[in-house]
Amino acid sequence: MQLKHIKLAGFKSFVDPTKISFPSNLVGVVGPNGCGKSNVIDAVRWVLGELSAKNLRGESMVDVIFNGSENRKPSGQCSIELLFDNSSGKIGGEYASYNEISIKRLMTRDAQSTYFINSTKCRRKDVQDIFLGTGLGPSSYAIIEQGMVSRLVSAKPEELRTHIEEAAGVSKYRERRRETESRIKKTKENLSRVKDIKDEIERLIRRLENQANAAEKYNKLKEEENQKQTDIAILYSLEAKNNKDKLQKNLEGLNRDLKIKQAESDSKQAQIDDYRTQNESVINAYEDAQKNFYTIGAEIAKHESDLHNINKSEATNLEALERAQKSYKDALQKESAFKDLSPKEKELKLNIAIVKAFDALEKKNTIGVSIKPLEDQINIKQNELDSKQDIFDGIKANKDKIVNEIKDIQKNQFSIDAEIARIEGSIKNLNNLAENAKSDFEEASRNYANAVEKESNNEHLSPKEKAIHLLDSITDLLKSFGSSADKVNSKLSELKELLMSILKIASDQSKSFTAEYLNKKNRAEEAINKAKEDKKIAETKLEDLNSQRISIGNQLESQISIQTNIDNQLQEMDSNKSVVSNELRNLEKEINDLRLELRTHEINLENASMVLEKAEVSISDLDSAQYKGMDLKGLEVSLDEIQKNIAQLGSVNLAAPEEYLSRENELKKLIEEAEIRKSEIQVIMDGLVEKSSQAESELTAIRQKQSQFNESLRDLENQKNVAELDLKSITEKVTNLRLDLKTHEINLDNANTKIKEAGLNIENIDYSKYEDMELNILQDSLADIQAKIIRLGAINLAAPEEIAAESKRKEELDVQYNDLTEALEKLTGAIKTIDLETKTRFQDSFDSINKRMKEVFSKLFGGGFAELALTENDALNAGVVIMARPPGKKNSSISQLSGGEKALTALALVFAIFELNPAPFCILDEVDAPLDDLNTMRFINMVEEMSKTVQFIFITHNKVSMEKSDHLMGVTMQEAGVSRMVSVDVNQALEFAEV
Repeated sequence: MQLKHIKLAGFKSFVDPTKISFPSNLVGVVGPNGCGKSNVIDAVRWVLGELSAKNLRGESMVDVIFNGSENRKPSGQCSIELLFDNSSGKIGGEYASYNEISIKRLMTRDAQSTYFINSTKCRRKDVQDIFLGTGLGPSSYAIIEQGMVSRLVSAKPEELRTHIEEAAGVSKYRERRRETESRIKKTKENLSRVKDIKDEIERLIRRLENQANAAEKYNKLKEEENQKQTDIAILYSLEAKNNKDKLQKNLEGLNRDLKIKQAESDSKQAQIDDYRTQNESVINAYEDAQKNFYTIGAEIAKHESDLHNINKSEATNLEALERAQKSYKDALQKESAFKDLSPKEKELKLNIAIVKAFDALEKKNTIGVSIKPLEDQINIKQNELDSKQDIFDGIKANKDKIVNEIKDIQKNQFSIDAEIARIEGSIKNLNNLAENAKSDFEEASRNYANAVEKESNNEHLSPKEKAIHLLDSITDLLKSFGSSADKVNSKLSELKELLMSILKIASDQSKSFTAEYLNKKNRAEEAINKAKEDKKIAETKLEDLNSQRISIGNQLESQISIQTNIDNQLQEMDSNKSVVSNELRNLEKEINDLRLELRTHEINLENASMVLEKAEVSISDLDSAQYKGMDLKGLEVSLDEIQKNIAQLGSVNLAAPEEYLSRENELKKLIEEAEIRKSEIQVIMDGLVEKSSQAESELTAIRQKQSQFNESLRDLENQKNVAELDLKSITEKVTNLRLDLKTHEINLDNANTKIKEAGLNIENIDYSKYEDMELNILQDSLADIQAKIIRLGAINLAAPEEIAAESKRKEELDVQYNDLTEALEKLTGAIKTIDLETKTRFQDSFDSINKRMKEVFSKLFGGGFAELALTENDALNAGVVIMARPPGKKNSSISQLSGGEKALTALALVFAIFELNPAPFCILDEVDAPLDDLNTMRFINMVEEMSKTVQFIFITHNKVSMEKSDHLMGVTMQEAGVSRMVSVDVNQALEFAEV
């Protein structure tokens, strides 16, 4: 079994699809540090199912996907595919018939992995299972990476044992044992679960048996209950039938009585109807007589009302006559008193008016003198206020103008600031553009210079020599090797003739490159010059704008200062205006008060003048000195007293004596007319009273006749009511009998239904045997049976069927229990067999590896002694330790060995394992690094010898190791972050060189 090739895509630094072929058993992988050599080992480990990001030199699993570089975007997924040659059939099972087996793993950015075997999707476990026991399992000894050598020799005994088990092929037994233990665990769980279910079913069956016994008792009691209920039903049927017959006879007799009473009631009702018809005519006559009586009464009441009104009117006229006579006498008396008070009132009013007139005239003149100076002051203050308002308006207009100028200046300043910011951004962009163009120009110049230099150096060379220069790119990989690189280079020089006929340089590519360079150069120069010119123009404009900005700033400060002064002036003017306005308001208030007082005195003067005018007195004819000493209040008090006396007397309106006599005669005439009307009404009323007496007599006679009819009608109605009561009593009896009859019919039907339900034919029942039975005894017996049924509680009538079903289920579980017990015994036996096989295989492999390790150790060290030892006698679980004693040294622990000695010891163990159970391939990652030249030669000779049966892929920087390889794989990283492969067949190259 051999690894034929690896296909990588998007894995770490291998971003491009790359195929690495391994055509021989001794392949060396070379390249400078950091070019991605170890990524090849990570790829193999990853595709075989590695889940630890730490073992793949990452922090998370997605770190294996190419994460991008300066010139490339990150990849969305990665994939690795290994192709194995299985013509030897080492991988058995379902894949034994395949000559080639491919293993592939694909992973996306969401960390989801997919595995494939021969392009068929599978599980990770499937991939690992086919390599169990081949050395490529989880504890693989086929991949020896950097640092693993030292970890191998210093590993714990338990860890070292896993490598021996892998070589012995025990790992697959371990896996089988683990699976078997898992199956045993599941089997025990199933066994426990089945046992629990079985125990529960047994308890359920016992419970169902008790329920079945209770159901049997229940069924017996139900049979007895049904029999008792049937007997009771027959007795009920017999009793109901007898009662029904008796009730039927009673009902027939009551129906006859009911018909007789109904006829009697109908006869009385006919007599009552006849009396009511006769009584209607009497009622009509009574209503007519009553209507006539009420009409006469209404006329009498009307005339009585007229008579009452006449009497009332006559009394009123008499009272009016008396009042008129009295009023005439009072008027004569008041007229005498009024004649005494009226001249005094007029005199007082005249004096008061004269005093008020002189007083009002004097005060009017005084106020008129006071108003003139105040009006002059108001005019002065108003002129002053108008002047200040004009000044204020002028200052405010100037302020508005300044504010507008400030706004214009600020707007201009904002525009200049925006333009400055735009130009500064343009200058910055131009600087960046110039720098980028300069960088592109310099890079293009360097590339062109290098190309020209190479072209000039190679112009005199032949195509073969140019091919040799291309081969030098491989030689660059070896610069890190120091002095040992010369020997490698000497060997590589033999390959030049092989590559001469393959590689050539196309001249048209050189021309194309030159033209492209010149175009880029011209474009870069134009861009730089254009950027410089634009920058110069922008800087000049920026200086002008900054100057304008400073000038505008000075203007703005000046205008703001002027605005501040104007605000102060406006504030001062506003304060002065307020003072003048307050003074003006006070003067106006004072003059308004005087004008109001003046108007009051003018009104008083007008009123006094009117009084004087009525008295035909002129104020100009009067002597003011005569009236100045008069007390106005005393005059007003005297006038008030006289007016009160006059008010008490009332207004006197004494008419002529003829008017009073005319009124007296008129009232007397009305009284006489009333007496005549009263006599006429009295005559009419006497006639109406006589008619009323006659109508009342007629009404009394009709009422007596109606009373006789009503008494006869009541007798008939009483007789009818008695008949109806008898009829109702009989009807109720009939209804009750019918209800009883219906009840007995229902009881009879129910009893017959129960009898039929009991399976008996009613016509065939022998009622004679039930004549001696007592219903009470049967009912007591039935109640006793029903009480027993109740005491039984809830009954599961399906218990017998459930017992059968659960018994069948128990039988099935018994079979399962026995099967599981048998399976558990077989699995336990399998564990013992696996342990025995594991122990035997491990012990045999341990002895073989130990024996071979001694030989390999001696060969690698040129002597000395080494062996493996178990930590305990139990070969099944014991750990493994390494004992090593290099030549010339006493036996010592591994930790006391040097780095090279540890490496050779570990390699001795690995080679010993490989001879016992060779893995499909062995990958060695710089394991020769700690070895000196002599030990390296011993190591590589051992590798060369074992490569006859084992495929070795080793990463190395050692010249000795390189010389021994049949095929060299070069890993380069000409593009930053991207690895590429260069392959050389050393043997074929040497053959061509010899030819």
